[in-house]
Amino acid sequence: MIIVVTSLVLRPPHFKGLVTLGMIVATTCLLFRKPASDDFEGNVIYQRRALKLHPPWHPGHTSSLDNLAAALRTRFENTGQMVDLEEAIAHRRSALELSPPGNPDRSISLNNLAAALQTRYKDTDQMVDLDEAIMHRRGALDLRPPGHPDRSISLDNLAAALRTRYKNTGQMVDLEEAIAHRRSALELSPPWHPGHTSSLDNLAAVLQTRYKNTDQIVDLEEAIMYRRGALELSPPGHPDRSISLDNLAAALQTRYKNTDQIVDLE
Repeated sequence: MIIVVTSLVLRPPHFKGLVTLGMIVATTCLLFRKPASDDFEGNVIYQRRALKLHPPWHPGHTSSLDNLAAALRTRFENTGQMVDLEEAIAHRRSALELSPPGNPDRSISLNNLAAALQTRYKDTDQMVDLDEAIMHRRGALDLRPPGHPDRSISLDNLAAALRTRYKNTGQMVDLEEAIAHRRSALELSPPWHPGHTSSLDNLAAVLQTRYKNTDQIVDLEEAIMYRRGALELSPPGHPDRSISLDNLAAALQTRYKNTDQIVDLE
């Protein structure tokens, strides 16, 4: 690690070297648990320098904006300094402006801005951020039609945002749409797909949310079926088995409260 950093420092300033060094600093923080204030600050510094080497007319300007935004958002998540998140959002907006309709990277820019806005919503509860994030998630989904390799990701991203808004407003239309998107995402993630387990759990979660609102036992039964399916894909020794066990246990406990079937508690 020291050799790599030293070799980059001894070279003349260059965008790729600075970006690489920034990544090394961030990775070092995560791997070796150095003080976050030092390591994340270093990453932001190097990404700022890289952006200066890529002015607005440079073809790499958008990538530099995104890299700096990512570094700032990471620092915000570790320090809670809102100024970092505000700047990150500004850079995401600039990146989106540089990816107009027809640009192959527009869906990525839409998702990046949506993610930053949702992060701010979690901190401030300003509905305008969540509404805008949902708008951008829809835009990204529209750019990933059936057959696109990332369509299932966009379906899940939009569903998650809609579920969050439902929890805030109680508008059932958002929850119904979220369920529909989660069903579509599951269809795109068959049993042999690496995302199948996540799709099962995600659909189960929104069905359980609807059950809490409607008391329709059919939703809970279907959710339990998916929780069982996720557990089967997490056999003993699997790192996520405890999560699958907890999820299924919670669903069964909910059903017990409704039916008093002692078998669910066992």
